[in-house]
This record gives sequence, structure tokens and C-alpha cells, in this order.
Amino acid sequence: MINRIASFHDYQSTARDINRQQVRVHHNQEQLATGKRVLTAGDDPVASIHTQNIEQQQTQLDQYLNTINLARNRLTSAEAAISEAEQIADTGKRKVMLMINGALASEDRQAYRQDVQSMFDSIMDLANTRDESGNYVFAGTQYDKQPFFRDNLGQVSYTGDSYQRSAQIAAGIDVPVNDAGDKVFLTVPNPQGDYRSDYALQDGSNFLLTHSQNTNNADNSVYDVTFQTTDTGVTYELYQDGTLVDSRPFDPKTGVQYNTLTLNFSGELKDGDRISLTRQENVNIFDAFKRAIELSEASTGDASASAELHQVADVMSASFRHLNQVRSEVGIRLQSLDRQENAHEDYHLVLAQSKGRLQDLDYSKAVIDLNENMMALQASQQAFAKTKDLTLFNYI
Repeated sequence: MINRIASFHDYQSTARDINRQQVRVHHNQEQLATGKRVLTAGDDPVASIHTQNIEQQQTQLDQYLNTINLARNRLTSAEAAISEAEQIADTGKRKVMLMINGALASEDRQAYRQDVQSMFDSIMDLANTRDESGNYVFAGTQYDKQPFFRDNLGQVSYTGDSYQRSAQIAAGIDVPVNDAGDKVFLTVPNPQGDYRSDYALQDGSNFLLTHSQNTNNADNSVYDVTFQTTDTGVTYELYQDGTLVDSRPFDPKTGVQYNTLTLNFSGELKDGDRISLTRQENVNIFDAFKRAIELSEASTGDASASAELHQVADVMSASFRHLNQVRSEVGIRLQSLDRQENAHEDYHLVLAQSKGRLQDLDYSKAVIDLNENMMALQASQQAFAKTKDLTLFNYI
């Protein structure tokens, strides 16, 4: 039995075939225009899923790279400010050492006051440095508030906190992007040890405390040591909070030793020299500049002022070393950022290559497919044109 095919059914079948060929040709043209083999998930479901995963990883890498860039900007601002503060501390030490020169007239010592004041102003500006976003670099986590203030007496106070902000630059890797101002400027290890010394020296004395140590951390007493010279030698009296606790001959080699307290000295003393010791394990560069300015008014013949200037110079030298160490730590963090950035960029390249293998178009194959589909479309169109003209009236 021969089935009869209606003209309308034949017309629809041929039209659908033409539409299918047009869709294929259009898809080939889209592939060639975009350079991508996979345009929709239907083209290759497996490749599409892997491509989406790769794109998510690339987005995460871009976020890490942006974070690294912001962290680098903040650390670079901090490094530049600390480096400038280093130079100021070193220059300040040199100025103070010139002020100690006994050959200077009092007016010459006062001439250095303006230079020291200018350096004090500069280091205050550096302590209140801001980054490119206007945030205070050395304010801890209180980055929107000015951290350092100076009153009319030159006393500097810190209003920030002691915390650090961190930036996540990779999965499980956080890098601090700032250092609190108290760590950078206020917690310099005392170069003289555990105590700050206040001098009451006689004219012509150049006696100095070189090192102090007290292994009893709970001992916060104020100690005073007074020296007397006699025909038989030098003796000292040690007072603890105003009470005499020790008195014996003074040996410059062993210094003063009492219970857990050890004091070492240098220079030549005079009868009646007295040194007062207050517990202070950390010093800061601001107080050093403040004290240098105050001592610039003293006479060059004032032995106590000269001794304190030695102490100020030691603090500035210790501040220089401390700032150098902090800057080294910042440099290590910057190196970590560089290494992680390079790792992200390398992985980014690997992902791009993997993504390219999944979705990039083989142009030669795509051109062949386009030509084949266009030929099929033309054949379908020609067949449709002949089919629609078929009628029995042609054979009557």
C-alpha cells in the first residue's frame, strides 16, 4: 500500500528543514564572530560546567590581585614615612652630638634649637601620614582619626590603638597592612636598659650611666645613687624611694650592685655627683626631640645638661635602629605581596589556557562546517522552490 503525502505536509517539512539549516548557519557565523566554540550550555554541557568553574576561580584571583594592590599602596606609604623618620632620627642624633661639644658657646648650642624644632615638626607630620584613601597609616584600626597630637609644652600623646589591619591575599593567607603608631614610635627599647636617668652632676663632671638592669620586673622603685670622693677612694650611697639601702666603696669595673639591681657607669665623676633612676624600659623619639629642645637653653658648662644630651643622643640612635627594624618588617610584607601576586598571575594564565582549550574555536573546522551547512541550506531552498511549484495542472 502506498501512503499518500499531502502537499501541505510536504510544504511544512521542507520549510522546517530550511529553518534548521538557517539556525546551523547562524550558529556557525556566531562562532566565527566570537571565536568561541561553546556559546551556550547546550553546545557542550561538560565544557560549559568546567568553564563556569574556571571563571569563578578567575574572579576570585582578580579580587585577590585587587586586594594585593591596595595592600601594597598602604605598605608603601608606611615604608616611605618610616624611611623618612629614620633619616630624621639619624640627623637629630648628629645635631645633639654637636650640641654636646664643650667648645661651643651657649649661643651656638641655642642655634641648633631651630633645626631640632624643625625635625620635631617633620617627624610629627610623618607620624600622622595618610594613605591614598585619606586613612591615617599609623592609627591602628582607628584609621579615620588623627593618631598623634602635641600640646603647647611639646608633649606628644597617641590616640590610636595597638591593633593591625590585615588583608587576605590568598586562601588562608593574611598579611598585615599597617603598624600601630605606638609600636613604631613609642616603644623603642631603652638604650640604657631598664631605667631612665636624671643627672645632678658637679661642674667638670662627665660621669654617665651606660647600662641599668633589674631582673625583678615587679620592682618599680625610684633609686638615687650619690658619689663621694675621699682620700681613700670613691664611695657611693644607694637610696630606694628615699631610704638608704646600701653604702660601700665604688669600683668602676663592677659598678653598683644591690639585690637584683645592676648599674654600670663611664667617665670621670666629681664629689657630690648624683643620678636618679626611674623605671622606664621603653622610650620614644618624641620625648627625645622635646628634651633636646629644652636642653638647648642650658649652658655648655652645665654637666648635667651635657649628660642628658648624651642620653637623648642614645635614644635617637636607638630610635633609628628601631625604625630600621620596623621598615625591614614592612619590606618583608611587600616581598610577600610580590610573591603572591606572581603566583596568582601564573595561575591566572594556567586557567586562561585551560578555558581556551575548552571553549576556543577551531577556525578551520568551523569554516568547513559553515560551508557544508550553507550548501545544505542552498539545496533545501532549491528543493523547496521546486516542490512548491508542483501541481497536477502542469500535467493536464
